[in-house]
Amino acid sequence: MATSLLTQNNLVYKDIRASSALTTSFVVSDIMNIQGANQVQLLVIFVKGDSNGCRLKIEYSVDQVTWYQESMYNEIPLSNEITHNVITRKVEESGNYVLSIPVSSSYMRIWAQAIDSGNNTSLSIRATAASI
Repeated sequence: MATSLLTQNNLVYKDIRASSALTTSFVVSDIMNIQGANQVQLLVIFVKGDSNGCRLKIEYSVDQVTWYQESMYNEIPLSNEITHNVITRKVEESGNYVLSIPVSSSYMRIWAQAIDSGNNTSLSIRATAASI
């Protein structure tokens, strides 16, 4: 019999965005306390409607005052300099998605935006946080 790394004691669920239409402006989700977690999965349900998809920006904070947006580098360094770029995650088709994210912060929130039209769109986000 397989044993689980997770128990209900170290697994937290929170609906951070109720199902609602998107706009072409970024709108922020509820804040999720992820203290003690090292892994978060976002359970995203997206209905495309008349849009060409949606964008998600993920931000982290240690104090709920100063927020830090995800960034990454997308180049092979040719010198000792690496350029980091702020990133957004793009979802182009309707569906149910899981975004797995390693974390090391205290709080997180998600900004969501319809790419070009919010007509007939819908987005909900449930987050699970765990220490694995």
